[in-house]
Amino acid sequence: MMSVLESDLNVDEVQRRTLRVLWASSILSRGAFSAMFPVSVLAIKDILDNETWAGLGSGASTAGGAIAATVLATIMTRRGRNHGLTLGFTVALGGGVLGVIAIQASSLWLFLMAMALLGAGNGTSNLSRYAAADLSSPERRSRDLSTVIFASTFGAVLFPLSIGITGDIAESFDLDRNTGGFGLSAILLVLAAGTVFLFMRPDPLKVAGGVDATATRKSHAVPFRQAIAVAWSHPIARLAVVALVISQTVMVMVMTMTPLHMDEHGHSDGIIGAVISTHTAGMFAFAPVAGWISDKYGRLPTIGLSGITLIVATAMTALAGEAPEVLMFPGLFLLGLGWSFGIVAGSALLSESVADSERVIVQGAADTATAIASGTGAIASGFVLSMAGFHILSVIGMAGSGALMIHAAFERRVVRPA
Repeated sequence: MMSVLESDLNVDEVQRRTLRVLWASSILSRGAFSAMFPVSVLAIKDILDNETWAGLGSGASTAGGAIAATVLATIMTRRGRNHGLTLGFTVALGGGVLGVIAIQASSLWLFLMAMALLGAGNGTSNLSRYAAADLSSPERRSRDLSTVIFASTFGAVLFPLSIGITGDIAESFDLDRNTGGFGLSAILLVLAAGTVFLFMRPDPLKVAGGVDATATRKSHAVPFRQAIAVAWSHPIARLAVVALVISQTVMVMVMTMTPLHMDEHGHSDGIIGAVISTHTAGMFAFAPVAGWISDKYGRLPTIGLSGITLIVATAMTALAGEAPEVLMFPGLFLLGLGWSFGIVAGSALLSESVADSERVIVQGAADTATAIASGTGAIASGFVLSMAGFHILSVIGMAGSGALMIHAAFERRVVRPA
């Protein structure tokens, strides 16, 4: 419903402006996390001198994202997208700075705090995709969502390739090589926060009538369990949440341990960064294709396609016992592509399957559930890698992907596809 105060605005122009701002902020924020991620796994291994707990950093990051998703969704419901996104990126900026200090001091607890703060920013970046749907028509919803995800390609692919350069710069200042990625993240997050704060005006959620500025804090403090219960009461929304949770968790479990697995088999920083860049290209570069498939053929078939693609990806990584490049590059690419199908279709399905008054809170709760599940998977992945190997970790991901495919097929039989 259009806000009375904003009804005289050209909604199409506001939507175009919103998409431009989201494009810029997505490039910057995703670049920040991609610059930091490959070195974060190596940094925590150096701090602990042990690979068993190598997933702790990713777990802390996703925990931060889980908390941020619910908190920021509440803020957005009261104040709009601009306030929530700006706050999230600013918090993450502090994480980038703290990460440099933590690595230099070899402090585990400071490092985990830094990762949690950066995770809050990652959760912010994930929530920003829903801003693309606030003013979008149903027939374009997946494509508008996917264009924001696609914009992330430029940051996500480019900046992992910089880890060698940022490491050299850090060493030139007598700092640990791994601090370079965190320093670059802080710079990019300053720019992301500034872009949203200055240019996301008017606020798309306000224009859409999704903000109640007169509401009390208490009235919008919807408990996480209540918000998830709302989603779970609708079969379509339930499938959307399952798609988001499984596609994210499978991707995170395998991706998190990839740098460590490759490092153990003698691959250079450059090759590891190239594999991660290929993976992120799969995640983001083909998002418009995922959006087009979702709009043309339906959300449910696209979610099923996500499950199939993830099965193929994890089958390839399961065979990559010694991390051969011939398997790691395509395997990680398909892992990202399967994630893209699930996230694009699942996000669109969730946005259109609950009432307008519940949409933002349910979106935040779904992202919180996704972060909790993937964070747990990230922590567990370190144990699985050290005790059973990368191939068993991949098989677990394959099983989860199969469950997603089966669930989508079942729901397609009992509900009418979107």
